[in-house]
Amino acid sequence: MDALQTVVRESVQNIADAAQLGSGPEIEIRIRTLTDEQVHCLREHVLTDIPVQPDSQRQLNEFLSRPAPVVMEICDFGTTGLGGPTRADRIPVDAKRTDFVDFLRNIGTPRDTQHGGGTYGFGKVALYRVSRCSTILVDTLPADGSPRRLMGCHIGPSFELPDAGMRRRYTGRHWFGVPDPVDRIADPATGIDAEELAEALGFLPRSPGRTGTSIMILDFDTEGETVEEAGRRVIETLLWNFWPRMMSDTPYARRFRCSILAEGTRLPVPLPEDVPPLDLFAKAMRGARSGSGNDVRQIASQRPIRQLGRLAVEKGLRSPRRPIVAEESLLPPASRHIALMRPVELVVKYLEGNPLPDERLEWAGVFLVNDDDEIERAFADSEPPAHDDWIPDNLPRGHSKSYVNVALQRLKGHALDIGGAGRAPSGLAGASGPPLARVAGRLGASLESVGGDGAGKRRGGGGGGGGRPTRARASKPVFDRLVRDDNGKLAIFTTRVQQDSHQSGVVLATQASVSVEGGNVAAAEELGLQPSVAYISRVEDGEVVWADSIALDGDEGVYEIAVRMRGGYAVLVDAEVLTELAS
Repeated sequence: MDALQTVVRESVQNIADAAQLGSGPEIEIRIRTLTDEQVHCLREHVLTDIPVQPDSQRQLNEFLSRPAPVVMEICDFGTTGLGGPTRADRIPVDAKRTDFVDFLRNIGTPRDTQHGGGTYGFGKVALYRVSRCSTILVDTLPADGSPRRLMGCHIGPSFELPDAGMRRRYTGRHWFGVPDPVDRIADPATGIDAEELAEALGFLPRSPGRTGTSIMILDFDTEGETVEEAGRRVIETLLWNFWPRMMSDTPYARRFRCSILAEGTRLPVPLPEDVPPLDLFAKAMRGARSGSGNDVRQIASQRPIRQLGRLAVEKGLRSPRRPIVAEESLLPPASRHIALMRPVELVVKYLEGNPLPDERLEWAGVFLVNDDDEIERAFADSEPPAHDDWIPDNLPRGHSKSYVNVALQRLKGHALDIGGAGRAPSGLAGASGPPLARVAGRLGASLESVGGDGAGKRRGGGGGGGGRPTRARASKPVFDRLVRDDNGKLAIFTTRVQQDSHQSGVVLATQASVSVEGGNVAAAEELGLQPSVAYISRVEDGEVVWADSIALDGDEGVYEIAVRMRGGYAVLVDAEVLTELAS
């Protein structure tokens, strides 16, 4: 992950841990240029005590002198905020929470949220990485009844200063706030002072019930992108890492409600169900949550016998991508991955497997760890500080290490077997042949009668040499796009009809079927979910026939075949030209 992706992922993971008030958090991320008045407020009222370390001084002064200084704000509402004491050296014995101290004073702390997403403070470091002056401002309204608080923190190089003939060493961390009257250590501005200062700096307003935290990253590094381009990259990062918590049917208490603003303009954040291939992952997620679906598999260990989690897999047509960013998209052109996650439902990583043999199809899987405390703890403890992997070697020998090892081995095996493209069936063409030729036997009857150069049985001579074929025929139908109408989703395929020298082709007949690689044919038939041809259209003149066949009367050309999809199964189309000799 690059720096921007890291800060979004880690920050939202921390927000998920803080959302303990019975509703999913509201998340607003803003990237904007500070006004002259806001820069003046920073210079005169916030960044007044610049660190003495030369590099720190230079970075902060460069930021304050920029003609158009950019900041990024990560704001959450409906969360616990940063409550508790404000000084790490003054924590009351009966203090139950130390969120403010943990975030702004300490480097990292062990996980204190059951089934939480984050630990160790790695996410806090990421915030400073995307600031060219390594400085953040934090505005928070805690849910524990503490007053509103506003404070800044800078992380610079360590340094030494002479002190009464000795060398005094400093860590490089520097806080901006209200000096304590006794020891002069900075404390946060609080109450009405914090509110007025936050308003002057352009922070989002917070009414008494709008608890949570806003983090302003000063001198945000867009790495040469425009503010809007950076905003779109934020959207894609949110979707790629947090789509399970952004789905339309995610329970309200867990669902993220996200908005992204670039220079005050709200950028659209699509639902995962509308972004291929996340639409397939969303279907698999429903199976992993419920335990029911087309393809749901239990992942278990034998010694000891424990259910480790549930793997759900969905297959479907490879839909055209709708790019959110102009280049270097996180979304793969063809999905063949399993999304790994703990019960908190934040994606840890994607495990890549084999592609499906038919290039028109793709698959997506979701593995959801069992919510049993012992099992969940094993996977959480195996994660590195970035929470982007499961590493069994991070664990001591014992059941926990075995759980993670076994699960990863099983999942890697499933990821390879789902596609199966790595092993060509015996008797078929080798790896250099066209994809369908390698899997004709596995696709079975759905391709049995297709003419042309695909994997089906040939009907008569080949008609080579560029001349007319020896008999009228239709090429293998190729998936083109998905469209919607009032009755649901249609898959559009195209086929080219060629006539022989006698113009003998009189009817183009078509039939839709569930792909053997894309779903359970028997289950589809039993549930009445078999696809059907809705209409055929002649591209040349736009003629539409609402049937599964169309009269040719010797004509050639390109035809579109619209297939009504049901139940999310991948579909294939068989097309054949009937001649005047047919009975």
